[in-house]
Amino acid sequence: MPQVLDAAGLISEVLTWVMLGPGLLLLLAGGVVRLLGASWHRAEGVAFADGRRRGVRWFDHKHGFVEGVFPDGDAAPPAAGTDVLVYYDARNPARWQVDEPQLPGHTLLLLGKILTGVGVLAAVVGLVAMLF
Repeated sequence: MPQVLDAAGLISEVLTWVMLGPGLLLLLAGGVVRLLGASWHRAEGVAFADGRRRGVRWFDHKHGFVEGVFPDGDAAPPAAGTDVLVYYDARNPARWQVDEPQLPGHTLLLLGKILTGVGVLAAVVGLVAMLF
């Protein structure tokens, strides 16, 4: 039995160092990317069609009325006069979309959480193996 505990302690220590360090670095990098990335705001807009273009208009308190045009070949845009939920970058309202955006750094934070969790779990297993 002591050989199994020694092996478990060695494996958990290696896993702790291999997972915990990179996991914490990924959490830090994901946090920085989230802070510096796009700051998405949501606004209620109205779809429009002026003969040549189809798009959506909405109001932003900092930039006033903003207009975005749907790209050609895009999926069927909503009919003119329809209310549309618009997500736009607060720093650059020309960057907008009608689908809910994924927050910046999402993948880095998810991977960091997984690696950090495995590292902490390995540390706990190592401590338990050391006590017995």
